[in-house]
Amino acid sequence: MSKHLPPDLVLLLRGAADHPQDLLGGRTPLQYAELPNLRALSRRGRLRPFDAAPSGHSVHAGGDLFGAFGLHPPSDQDPPAGLIDWYGDGRDPAEGRYLHADPAHLAVTPEAAVVTDPDDLALHPEEAEELAEALNRELFEPEGARLVVLAPGCWLLHLPRDPGVRSVALESWIGADARGGLPRGAEEAAWHRLANEVQMLLAAHAVNGRRRMEGRPEVNTLWFWGAGAFPGRPETPPWRAVWGEAPHLSGLGRLTGTGLRGPVSDFQEVLREKGSAGGPVLAVADRPRAAGARGDLGAKVDALEALDQQWLGPLSTALAEGVARSAWVILGPEAPTGARPAEPSPPAPALDCRAGRLWPWNRPRPVSEEKLAGQIVGWEAFFR
Repeated sequence: MSKHLPPDLVLLLRGAADHPQDLLGGRTPLQYAELPNLRALSRRGRLRPFDAAPSGHSVHAGGDLFGAFGLHPPSDQDPPAGLIDWYGDGRDPAEGRYLHADPAHLAVTPEAAVVTDPDDLALHPEEAEELAEALNRELFEPEGARLVVLAPGCWLLHLPRDPGVRSVALESWIGADARGGLPRGAEEAAWHRLANEVQMLLAAHAVNGRRRMEGRPEVNTLWFWGAGAFPGRPETPPWRAVWGEAPHLSGLGRLTGTGLRGPVSDFQEVLREKGSAGGPVLAVADRPRAAGARGDLGAKVDALEALDQQWLGPLSTALAEGVARSAWVILGPEAPTGARPAEPSPPAPALDCRAGRLWPWNRPRPVSEEKLAGQIVGWEAFFR
């Protein structure tokens, strides 16, 4: 990419790139889905391999978003997801560490304790506060820690010191045996004992008693993850503005001083804000990644097809009409999960698209994870 022509727009479709799937006839979701606008963009774009998560952290833990905001948390430490989300709630951090202690439900059988989709809990705000109050009183506050409910499904634990363990994100372990995703490290035995104490308290709590009576899943554990330290911040905001919705997005925006515009209801709003002295605009779509974390291939294909119509269609028109000069479409990688741990992240294809006239020899080309050639591009290509 020319250093003198930064793109107007960068689109990150999280989790779009994947491995071939038997249920899709040996094709990847990108190859299986009907994506006519992505195909049209390939006529005016150069396909490049893209390093979306340079820190090595899973996209389910925010690895691609850390890279997109110019942050480089060490690969041998937990990602700073807890701290980032503390910022995202409009709070300033105190000394110590912040980690997620998210409410979860384990489906227990004689063979395994399977992590279920946390969205299925559908906790009420008053239930979350009641459970957190009991956990603080009985377990956390006597040890100098405090549990804070940011949202019914998002709880953070403030610790006075480094927890001494590595962890995995809750969304990366849906459908897998919880025992394989427990914290590991020098202090793992203490954290495993704490998890047992949490489970015993939750089992006896009145909130879960009511939920059992109503046939609703119980909150029978907390999932501890994301206790990384402050990752630093870039000297200047990396983007003029950021559109979209994804975990950690609001915290990264606040930490880096980047203007957040919120969910995209009409892509024309994004196009109107493109390109200025403030740098490119970033738009983030999280639905393909969220579907992949839950093992729902149908939902991932549906999400890709919807984005093709709602985002890539208007972008293709804007480039054809010269409304936008240039744009990148990054098809971010899926990540290994507890349910398929042997798979490495697939290559992330990215299209570097330019406005201008199309000639008959500018034919559509396959846009997929296969046969990506050329120098690998990273987020630093977009930063001033």
